[in-house]
Amino acid sequence: MKNRTHLFVYILLNILIASATTLTILWLWEQRNPRQTTPQDIVTPVSTIPGESETIDATSMVSESIEPAMTFVNEDIDVLIRKVVGAGDLAMEYVEIYNQSPGPLDLSNWQLTDQEGQSFVFPALILNSEGAIKVYSKKGTNTVIELHWQADAPIWSSGETVTLLDDSDNRIATYSIP
Repeated sequence: MKNRTHLFVYILLNILIASATTLTILWLWEQRNPRQTTPQDIVTPVSTIPGESETIDATSMVSESIEPAMTFVNEDIDVLIRKVVGAGDLAMEYVEIYNQSPGPLDLSNWQLTDQEGQSFVFPALILNSEGAIKVYSKKGTNTVIELHWQADAPIWSSGETVTLLDDSDNRIATYSIP
């Protein structure tokens, strides 16, 4: 019975120490990294008639200049097909696209095509300036730096030309596979 009492006290003491340590760490974190107040957190009393006040949500007063919109490059688009790796080998085959433009590009609905008319349509994707993305021919799960064509056989072969088209079917870049 004495061992159970000691065990109970030991467990209770561990819980208290762990809780105090966790709260101290959270408090220290909050002191070093304070939360930013967003317009949704602000509710401002506004008086329209003397003696009366009405509460409004501050989000209705927020101008669009608070959150800068991302500006995409529409002119001076400079994208290249940097390389094709492993042509003819489905397990290794990929095309690397590189954005040399001065700003980000929206690649949504752009296409990567081969000479036989097969095409890969890009999903909603923003490629930052000096950013690259690999388009693998094989099946797989898309990530922020790798896309997958989901093909059952290799797409590319030596001597073939790879073409990158924008969402209006304008030719942006070509690459001849050695």
